[in-house]
Amino acid sequence: MTNDDAQSGPADPGGAGSANDDVTLEQDFANAPGFSRGERKVVQRLSDVLRFTDFMTAMMVIATIFSAFATWRTARVTNLLFTIAERPYIGAARVAIDSIDTEFARLVIDCRNFGQVSATAGVARVSVFIDGKLLPKAIGGVAIENIGIVSPTVPHLLFRFVPISLFNPVRDGHSKMIVRIGFDYRGPDQRQFCYNELMTYDRRLASFIPSGGNDQCGGQIY
Repeated sequence: MTNDDAQSGPADPGGAGSANDDVTLEQDFANAPGFSRGERKVVQRLSDVLRFTDFMTAMMVIATIFSAFATWRTARVTNLLFTIAERPYIGAARVAIDSIDTEFARLVIDCRNFGQVSATAGVARVSVFIDGKLLPKAIGGVAIENIGIVSPTVPHLLFRFVPISLFNPVRDGHSKMIVRIGFDYRGPDQRQFCYNELMTYDRRLASFIPSGGNDQCGGQIY
C-alpha cells in the first residue's frame, strides 16, 4: 500500500462528509493566500447571510403550509356554520286535546318551522295508538298529509279525532295513548331532513309529554 493510499484512508460511505463540504470550502476560500483580512471578513459575512437566507426560506415554506391548513380549516368551519344556520327545522310546537264533544276528542298537532328558511316537499305522518293498538285510519289512526312548503314560524295545524269511547279510559288513566309524529322535508339545497317524536298523554297534566324521538329518516323512534 502506497503512502497516498494510507493517507487517504477508507472511502467515505454514502458521502458522510458531504454535509461539511460547504463549510470547508468557505474556510479554504477565506484562508486562501492573496486575500486581506478585510476581504476574508466580507466573505465570512456573505456566507452568514446566505445561511440566514436559507433558514428564512425554510421558515417561509413552513409558515405557508400552516397558513394553507388554517385557511382550509376556516373554510370548513364556515361552511359547517352556514349549513347549520341556513336550513329549516320542523317540529311539533304543540300536541294537545283542544276540544271534546259527545262523539270525539279532537287532537291537534301544531307543526312549525323553527329555522330561518322555508322547507319544501313537507310530508307529515301522524299515528295514534291506544294501549299499543293503532287506531283505524277512518277514525283518526294513521294518516299521511302533504304539507308542501312550510314557512318559518307559520303554524300548520294537523287534526285527528279520537272516539270519545276510547278517549274516556285514557283520560281516566285506564288506557294509554301515544301519538307518533313524523315529518319529512327538504331544505333549499334539496337535502332531506326528518323529525320523529313520540308523545304520550299524561292524565295528571291533561296534556302530552315527549317520550322519545330522533332525526333519522326511515328508522325507529327511540
